[in-house]
Amino acid sequence: MNTRALPEDLSPVTAIPILRDHRWLELTSAANQAFKDGAVEPARRLYTRAVEEAERLFETRNPKDTAVPLPAIMNIACHNLAQLAAQDGNEPECRRLLILAFDRLINAARQPSTPIELRIACVQHLKYTLSELAGHLAQQFEPEPSVEHYTDRLREAVAAVSHAAAHVGQADDPRRCGHCRLTN
Repeated sequence: MNTRALPEDLSPVTAIPILRDHRWLELTSAANQAFKDGAVEPARRLYTRAVEEAERLFETRNPKDTAVPLPAIMNIACHNLAQLAAQDGNEPECRRLLILAFDRLINAARQPSTPIELRIACVQHLKYTLSELAGHLAQQFEPEPSVEHYTDRLREAVAAVSHAAAHVGQADDPRRCGHCRLTN
């Protein structure tokens, strides 16, 4: 048993810790089943609630105690709902959701107050986010902003996270970096 788990945090059926993303997992699983059964509107409502739960989890910036990494939760939640919007021909909503996932991950990666492990995970998951967004934008005539706009933002985030990660290795003496005052 996980020593951090309190009795009220354990599933009564399995006696294993209930992780922080259990609600998101339940909503996504139910939405997937509804979609598989052809119940599109119930699936949409459940996917919408899954996005709301993903937003709540992601806002905590706490990468601990989840079965699925926070960046993946945000990606999956937004991409599931975006796929339904695209299927309905609602391109603006599809684009909004794909950009939402990209923006959440890129902003967390660039934010110095975000834990470094989450910043790194966001950068790692941005390849999936950008791939979906680029695929969507490729179907548009002269999309604005262009794919290059998003790739430039990704490059900047990768550089910022790489720089911050280098500082973590020098945490005993943040003054060793002679070109900036970054201490995280």
